Amino acid sequence: MEKNDKYKDIFCISHQLFLSQGYEATTIRQISEQAGVSLGLTNHFFHSKETLAGLVLDMIAAYTALFCSVTHPCPQPLHRHVLAARVRILYLLKASSYRRFYLDTLEHDVLFPKLKKTPSRILCQLADLYHFPADDDLFLLYGTYVPYHYEKTLILGKESGLFSSILPEEIPDYITIGVFEHFLEHAILSEALLEARQAADTVLSRMPSKVPDDFLLNYLREQ
Repeated sequence: MEKNDKYKDIFCISHQLFLSQGYEATTIRQISEQAGVSLGLTNHFFHSKETLAGLVLDMIAAYTALFCSVTHPCPQPLHRHVLAARVRILYLLKASSYRRFYLDTLEHDVLFPKLKKTPSRILCQLADLYHFPADDDLFLLYGTYVPYHYEKTLILGKESGLFSSILPEEIPDYITIGVFEHFLEHAILSEALLEARQAADTVLSRMPSKVPDDFLLNYLREQ
């Protein structure tokens, strides 16, 4: 079923405004006015600016994962996940027009409430593949809380002058190690990290500075 045209207009305008002025400076009223709809309709569809921003972040993550899979296919789920995670962070932080928006969303914890409701499934997949015990509490801790808080702490910390010895390109490695070292042998994890480092620069060099409109609209149709 096609999404309501007003729904799409609101989302596209929010994407444009987040891109041009960041999350903090954008208001629901601005989005509504530029989309040509009432404030009530925007709230009816999306409930809050946080919801809209979370959907934009989800859309960017889906785009980076797809771009990785097309540009550098990885048959192993661990390698695929590690590469996509690395590309997503570096794309938002360095290789695109989303940097201000990304930093704002980390500052305001936009994504974390949503992550708590939809925990990552990667550890469940890897438990079967690498034969380590499944533990819902540990998977929630290492699959959701650890990566998000590592990401927020390292990136915002660097913005404030901390962690000067850690390069931006190393941040995805710290996050990946924090998630998986409890479950996987060092050699397995090191191999995945090395492949991701080698592939990510090529992937990022081919990505546009913002998610293309055709992908954005296709993504909305699937929601």
